[in-house]
Parts: sequence; structure tokens; C-alpha cells
Amino acid sequence: TEAIGRLVSLALRSGVGVEKIIDQLKGIGGEHPVFQQGGLVLSIPDAISRVLERRYMQNIKNSNKRKNSLLGETCPECGETISFEEGCMTCHFCGFTKCG
Repeated sequence: TEAIGRLVSLALRSGVGVEKIIDQLKGIGGEHPVFQQGGLVLSIPDAISRVLERRYMQNIKNSNKRKNSLLGETCPECGETISFEEGCMTCHFCGFTKCG
């Protein structure tokens, strides 16, 4: 497990995408698969891929939330950024408008 950790760390520091690391580790079988909350974990490499995937996806969601919050209000219809024009909130993506 230390070897896998070192290799994953080296790959990340060398610019290898998290998705590629996840793809390589996910589904590797082992001698003692176990059931966890997320289902069957086949091996330690498989477990590492699940942790990386969960953490990576969480970071993407948080990044998108921060990006939208920095841009302003979000549209209740499509979730994109809306702008305030002539007294109305307008979404240029889906056409949503709210005045008043």
C-alpha cells in the first residue's frame, strides 16, 4: 500500500490526471474483497480509486459552486448565472425572467 501511495503521489505531481489514475486502479481484484457502504471493494488499489474518485468529484462540485457564487445569483430554472437588467433578473441561457 505504501508503494501504491508513492506511485499515485508521483503521478499526480508529474501531471497525470486524477481520472487516469482512477481508471487504472478501479476494479483491480484482490484476495480478500470486502463490502463497504459503497458496495464491494475488490482490493486496496480499488479502495484507493474509490477515495480518489469521491474526493475528486467533491472538489469538482465545490469548485462549480464557488465559481457560480462569485459570478452572482443563479437561475432557479437552469442553474446558470443570471444578471440584473432594467429592474429584472434575467437568465441569458434559458430565458428565465423575474421582475420586481
